[in-house]
Amino acid sequence: MRTKKIIPVIATIILCVIMVACGGKQSRGHQKEQAKQAPAKTTSQQAKSREQSIATIYIYRYDDFPEAKAAQLRDQLQKFYPSVILIKTSIPLPQKYYYKPRDRYKGTGLLDDLMRFRNGGYALGLTRQIIYDKNEKSSTFGIFGISYIGDSVSVISSLRPRTLKPLSDDDMQELMLHELGHAFGLPHCKDERCMMVDAEHGYKFAQTESFCNDCKKFLKSKGWKL
Repeated sequence: MRTKKIIPVIATIILCVIMVACGGKQSRGHQKEQAKQAPAKTTSQQAKSREQSIATIYIYRYDDFPEAKAAQLRDQLQKFYPSVILIKTSIPLPQKYYYKPRDRYKGTGLLDDLMRFRNGGYALGLTRQIIYDKNEKSSTFGIFGISYIGDSVSVISSLRPRTLKPLSDDDMQELMLHELGHAFGLPHCKDERCMMVDAEHGYKFAQTESFCNDCKKFLKSKGWKL
């Protein structure tokens, strides 16, 4: 009698196991079928998805920097980077960083000021005033631009510190790309033809045409179109 009772129970258990196993196989098969039916993303969709994840570069005009010139720099930068926004309303130069005896502004001070305008991306400040940084030659040495390496902020000036003459449009573009390269994490490059070459207290951008292959590879990994 005990044997007859056990057999139906065992049969029931075996049947349940078979049903569960079959159900699992059907589920996996159904998932595979769904995967086959799901359309693959096109190249343009993949590129758009990458662009959406890229941080934006915000361009700010200090005081009377011409809006038309800022717009021109924005248009040039958009050829190299997919997400660039020009903030049309100018911002004041912080007077606490102004050094009156030499009529110039402390570059690192302006960088610190720009930090609050990053909006989770990068900030580029444009000024017509002379900016300076401390080096072995002078504590207020006039410079063309300044950046914290890998810290998302840059400032460039359209004025030559020594002659007080404005930079050409081409020089401004190369200066902008150089400083933004620093902001994205690039140090100075040893390749004399690379846009990331060290100016060595002078101006070498006239001899540069583009980024070297190594610098290009780095910037491409950050979303640049090179």
